[in-house]
Amino acid sequence: MQHRLLFLLLGLLTWTSFPLWGQIGMGQWRTHLPYQYCLLVETTSDRVYCSTTGGLFYYNLEDHLVEKISKIDGLSDNGVSAMRWNGELEILILAYKNSNLDIIRDGSVMNLPDIMKKQIIGDKSIYDIYYIDQKAYLSTGFGIVVVNLEKDEISETYLIGDNGQALKVNQVTSDGTHLYAATDQGIRKGLLSDPFLVDFNAWEIITDIPGSAGAFSSIAFFEDHIFTSSDDPSGEQDQVFYSSGTGWNTYPYFTGNLCHEILNQGEFLTLVDDTAVHLINDDLLVVQQMFSAKPRSASLDHNGDLWLADHGRGMITNQGGGSWSIIPNGPYSTSVFDMESSGGVLQAVVGGISRSWQNVWKFATLETFKDEEWNSIHSWDDRDLITLAIDADDPFHVYAGSWGFGLLEYKGREITRYNETNSTLQTIIPGPYVRIGGVALDPQGNLWMTNSTVSEPISVLKTDGTWKSFRANNLITGFNALGDILVSSSGHKWVIVPRGNGLFAMDDNMTIDDTSDDIYKKVSVVDEYGKVITNDVYSFAEDHNGNLWLGTNQGVLVMYSPYKLFVDGSIYAQEILIPRDDGSGYADPLLGTQLVTDIEVDGANRKWLGTAGGGVYLVSEDGREEIKQFNETNSPLLSDAITDICVDGITGEVFFGTDKGIISYKGEALQGSIQFNNVVVYPNPVRETYDGPVAIKGLMENSTVKITDMGGNLVFETESLGGQAIWDGKNFNGERVATGVYMIYLSSANGDFSHVTKVLFIH
Repeated sequence: MQHRLLFLLLGLLTWTSFPLWGQIGMGQWRTHLPYQYCLLVETTSDRVYCSTTGGLFYYNLEDHLVEKISKIDGLSDNGVSAMRWNGELEILILAYKNSNLDIIRDGSVMNLPDIMKKQIIGDKSIYDIYYIDQKAYLSTGFGIVVVNLEKDEISETYLIGDNGQALKVNQVTSDGTHLYAATDQGIRKGLLSDPFLVDFNAWEIITDIPGSAGAFSSIAFFEDHIFTSSDDPSGEQDQVFYSSGTGWNTYPYFTGNLCHEILNQGEFLTLVDDTAVHLINDDLLVVQQMFSAKPRSASLDHNGDLWLADHGRGMITNQGGGSWSIIPNGPYSTSVFDMESSGGVLQAVVGGISRSWQNVWKFATLETFKDEEWNSIHSWDDRDLITLAIDADDPFHVYAGSWGFGLLEYKGREITRYNETNSTLQTIIPGPYVRIGGVALDPQGNLWMTNSTVSEPISVLKTDGTWKSFRANNLITGFNALGDILVSSSGHKWVIVPRGNGLFAMDDNMTIDDTSDDIYKKVSVVDEYGKVITNDVYSFAEDHNGNLWLGTNQGVLVMYSPYKLFVDGSIYAQEILIPRDDGSGYADPLLGTQLVTDIEVDGANRKWLGTAGGGVYLVSEDGREEIKQFNETNSPLLSDAITDICVDGITGEVFFGTDKGIISYKGEALQGSIQFNNVVVYPNPVRETYDGPVAIKGLMENSTVKITDMGGNLVFETESLGGQAIWDGKNFNGERVATGVYMIYLSSANGDFSHVTKVLFIH
């Protein structure tokens, strides 16, 4: 299937400046990926493409602009594992980490998903691409796949392992007579003219090269010589060999420890080791070098300039003399565990824990997205940040909980650490080893947190800087993991007790220091008959009505009026039942077969639901109507595995954290205002060339919106989504309204407030 590759200019980037990337319109997407960790670089006739651990971008050799590209722009997938340009055919092939394949020519994308969809046991990754005439030879984890570029289809597959078994091929090359394959079990060659290369017997193992049975990662034909790199199993000292008329010689100018890439660039050969890219001429001499900290790949453009992918310092070039780098703005890492927003500022922590709630030892990093730009703060002495809370009065005052290293308080770039030495937090073992599973601020500004596997598992940092901890009647001291904590609108504290242990709740009666009136409850998630539905709770959220929504391993459950736990002594959960559209009369629980990793409530009290493998769902206020569903197939979503969701109530942008990084979508709902004191209509005027929605912002939650012409005739009526209403510019007959001024009448949900504004339409 073909679709246009629409390159949307998100910003520009030169060696002298890094302007901001623009905001997105309603219903649009944008990625938030790291671009400093570059892996591959490839030059075309007018661009230099660079693949990173998170995304893909290119530098335009003609106008010197830089653009990020992804599925949003027409690509079929994210995460490029191999890419090669064919100048004669003017084709760029992108192979993705999931084995999907795009063939790009004349601005169009032809997707070839055959390998991705093929049921293959073992490794089916695509490691490199090599062109011969009208064919592309793909080096894969199981063999060589041949793509016919005249028909854009797979024509043959060569399984060249012993007895026709699968064998990882790292790279192929050809001298015009033979096809050579560098594999994990030596170098193998076959005659190009042999019509039976699909037969493993047609392939010969090269035995006269040193270490002939070992792994060879790179291979290239250049000036009548085969160059190849032999991998050191210990990862300490690779070897580079080149063929001669009498056998194989060690290449004397390879002085690095590791060889990352060898490529024929036409008049020159590039060799990338662990220190630099080395440009080799037809006399096999190194005539130019460009050094970097962690080089991975290199390419040579038609002007003779070198381009180097560095794993940490972006794409480096010597264009124009000297050495300079290009790093499009983005977050530090694809890893994201928790996100929160306040005042139009997004904060995110790079961290994590294993499924068994053990450390993964990721460096503690706080990432901030403000004014369309990402910045990061690193704490190299700390690890595994998994939860955060933002001061409502200062979005740069952030608390982040670490699984093992206590609590970090950020004030700008200043960090204060709290552990067992300066707080009521307790450590499991000397070290310290203070496990914080959740943090939450109450309306008064007190910070509540869970502290796992200790005698006093709930602590609070009060606004006066003093601390208090709670034994909680020993109800949760025996659990080795305590997760998120939520402060409800009733002032109650709710805690997830992971690994199938339900919930914990406490009521301190708004008297932190007086524990005599406290009530503590260990809560099982049961139905109205007292039967356990499930105690595997992974997420929760309180909606605008004070109801507690639970994300579990069996979909979504709701505890209505959860304050009744402390009035009646018990509480039960209910399923949201969705009637089947088959006339059977049966209904199914909302996402009943899915593990719900996160629940977020937007300005219209709708629920965004993230799942472990089914993508994202947006459901109505009561959960009974599915409004949107995003997954990898029907949207630009990076992955169906959702780690966290964050709704920015000021901008309406919804950020999705996945196991492949962050991507965002501009939603329609905004946080409601207190009064109609800052109503904005955009665009205004609505010109004849505009075909998008008209947004009416700054509204009170659930406002009634009525639009009339100057004669008082009603043309449109709706209820706001939180603090924003959307009008498609059409009347009740579905026709675009005529040129003229239209009055917009606003009233609050209770009718106590009203406001009038207007908008001009031009045909």
